[in-house]
Amino acid sequence: MFPFLTYPLALIALASLPALAAIYLLRNRFRRRQVSSLMLWRFHVQSREGGSRVNRLQLPLLFFLELLALALLVIAATGPHWKLPQATRPLIVVLDDSLSMRAATDGVSARDRAREALQRLFRFQAPPSTRLILAGRDARLIGANARTWSEVEEALEQWQCWAPGAAIESALTLAGEIGKQQANILVLTDQPPPDERIANDRLQWRAFGVPSSNVAIINAARSVSDDQDRCLVEIANYSRSPRDAVLRVFAGSNAVPDRVQETRLAMAPQEVQRVVFNIPGTAPSLEVRLEAASESGLADALAEDNRVQLLSPIRRRVRVQVALTNPDFADLVNRALDATGLRAALSANPDLVIHHSDFAGSNAWSLNVQSPAEATAYVGPFVIDTSHPLAQGLALNGAVWAGGASLTNDAEFMPVVLAGNVPLLSVREDMLGRQFVRLNLDPQLSTWTRTPDWPVFWYNLLDWRASQLPGLRESNARPGSEIVLQSTGEPVTVRWPDGTVKLLQGANAPLAIEAPLPGVYTVTMGSMTNRFAVNALAPGESNLQHASGGQWGDWKAGAEGQYEQSPLAWLFGLAALGILTAHLCLVARGRAGG
Repeated sequence: MFPFLTYPLALIALASLPALAAIYLLRNRFRRRQVSSLMLWRFHVQSREGGSRVNRLQLPLLFFLELLALALLVIAATGPHWKLPQATRPLIVVLDDSLSMRAATDGVSARDRAREALQRLFRFQAPPSTRLILAGRDARLIGANARTWSEVEEALEQWQCWAPGAAIESALTLAGEIGKQQANILVLTDQPPPDERIANDRLQWRAFGVPSSNVAIINAARSVSDDQDRCLVEIANYSRSPRDAVLRVFAGSNAVPDRVQETRLAMAPQEVQRVVFNIPGTAPSLEVRLEAASESGLADALAEDNRVQLLSPIRRRVRVQVALTNPDFADLVNRALDATGLRAALSANPDLVIHHSDFAGSNAWSLNVQSPAEATAYVGPFVIDTSHPLAQGLALNGAVWAGGASLTNDAEFMPVVLAGNVPLLSVREDMLGRQFVRLNLDPQLSTWTRTPDWPVFWYNLLDWRASQLPGLRESNARPGSEIVLQSTGEPVTVRWPDGTVKLLQGANAPLAIEAPLPGVYTVTMGSMTNRFAVNALAPGESNLQHASGGQWGDWKAGAEGQYEQSPLAWLFGLAALGILTAHLCLVARGRAGG
């Protein structure tokens, strides 16, 4: 417990009080002077005689104001504290925002039980102020300081419990920073504390979970495979007994969708099964449902992980214009481009131009193939910048790469592949974000064009260009993840599954779109409209066998714990400031003749 005076050595400053009194007591003492006559002097008041004798005190009001101000400043310097009841402590509530908080027993979820417990706390003894922290993938404050249950209830509207995990440790760190070790902290979750011991006398941990069985979809993906889409769904049986279920897949967005796939599942305890199937690439959307295999039902505590939506994957195609003068080499490049599966059927208004110069259109990237008159064949070892998008998967083992030793890059070009100090592949970016690639290659003397690294390079080039085209990069994600949108600089409108509309200011750079809720989001940018789906997929949250209920730790109790030390230095400093202000006003009025 803090002492009443935190810095008692500051009392030494009290020596200034007698010093101030001495100044005023001796202010009328003066030396005796002999003069020839006093006839020209006029006296309204008989002057006091100087000397060592102390006359009757006549101290002005300024003396007492100065004396009081000095005393208050000395007391403030000692750091005084005052005991106040514990009920004045603020409260910080950490809310578990993970998916498992939606698990229900007898129709009541862990979130509902935690909310009811918080309401009872306000019903019996409301704290002076309350802050709420959501512990999802990250910890963040919600709402402002609340003093009544209605204000807390308004902030609780943001407690949706869709996150794939709970960052409670980060939330406790944030609570300690904003509470400055003076606030009580309450954790509402469905899991016990990590070590089941609470050493902090300001922390109370309350869990409202119930161990339950659950069969869940823990993973789902849809990827491009030629003209068809390959779908993968993983189902887990988080229970201690075998479970039977049916996985049904529906296509279309009509009221009565078409069933395209059905798989019966007989799952052992803790078993994970994988279902893989193909569907036509023209199918716009899929709905995957995990349903009961019999009338007894799944009896799941968490129904939110029994259904997912899979939208068609984004098929990015790059318009390529090949303007090479060597027909054999142009044919070799065209066949490699077609093999990537990323080339568009049209070449008008190209996104990538392959030719023998650095010229590019308004939005096109450029690949300049430099064919030297005198080439040197290099067999390695080659220096490769594997972190660059063009070099992903490139090995060049056993390849012969012929290039011109006299061809050197400008200072603006960054080498990607080097043979000694000779750049064979280099890149630069201009102020508009366009990429200019230089390929130092003699195809007649090179064997690189006949190795697997040749189509790998062209796939990397088109995949890199496709990633920079306007629009979304993916169409299926998980709650809490950020969806990347390549913006064109136009304003972006995002419509959430619950109807909320968000307006984002566009820029010529990737934008991260927040997606905290499951469902289908619609993104509009100029004349372009994209959709993406968010699914509740969280294996750690679907496993409810480790859920628990109970209370760990408590706030201070007992006669000593019923009070807290509150600093009062600010109060004495404020009083001293007021007195000094009055002193200044009196001095100013006296100088003005008042």
